[in-house]
Amino acid sequence: MTRPLLTFLFVLFFLPADALSKTPLFRMNSGASEPLSNDEQTGFYNRIATEIFRRLDIPLKYVRLPSERSLIHGNQGIDDGVIARIEGLDKKWRNLVRVPEEIISWEFSAFSYDVDIEVKGWESLKPYSVGIIRGWHIYEENLADANALTKVSTPKQLFRLLSSGRIDIAMFERLRAQYWMKKLDINPPILAPEIAKKALYIYVHKKHAALVPKLTRVIAAIKKDGTYERIFNATLAIE
Repeated sequence: MTRPLLTFLFVLFFLPADALSKTPLFRMNSGASEPLSNDEQTGFYNRIATEIFRRLDIPLKYVRLPSERSLIHGNQGIDDGVIARIEGLDKKWRNLVRVPEEIISWEFSAFSYDVDIEVKGWESLKPYSVGIIRGWHIYEENLADANALTKVSTPKQLFRLLSSGRIDIAMFERLRAQYWMKKLDINPPILAPEIAKKALYIYVHKKHAALVPKLTRVIAAIKKDGTYERIFNATLAIE
């Protein structure tokens, strides 16, 4: 057997399986935790992303990262896309391109045991000690000059700070907060109304900009044929 043939067979044998596939693997990352994303790939984002890329016939690898790092990896092209981020991130993360069909809407809300706190816009929160998730830009930008701002990495850390009295207010998303409060057996009330309601989108690295129209059409189709509602009810509906 000739040396070139041996070399070819060696490379072929040791290449990862996705390197041999016709369509390259697409790495989608998320900075979200349960119930949106989990290691078992059964969260809302896991199942929605899987369905989207199945319909595009593109092999998908879903990656969980801390919120800030997921943006860094997406912007640098380490990963190919980022799921569920607010509009306008591409002003800072200039290598990211937004897919214009929204994935979900979030109600950004304030939670506290002090029911006398009145929420009347961002300014009304600033005199207090506030906790947020690191990498949630809507909170980082609007509460940068709060009296005391504590940043943590996980929802569990955030709500434990609140339950222990180390912060006055926890800023989080209403739907996910219900999941975590039930899981942690705590019950701080929401300080209604929500401080903001925002649509969230998939972003892809600019090298995949040609995929944006296809992704837009597929997401719209999933909503129209009832698949989106079935996945939402199976993963996010509160009992």
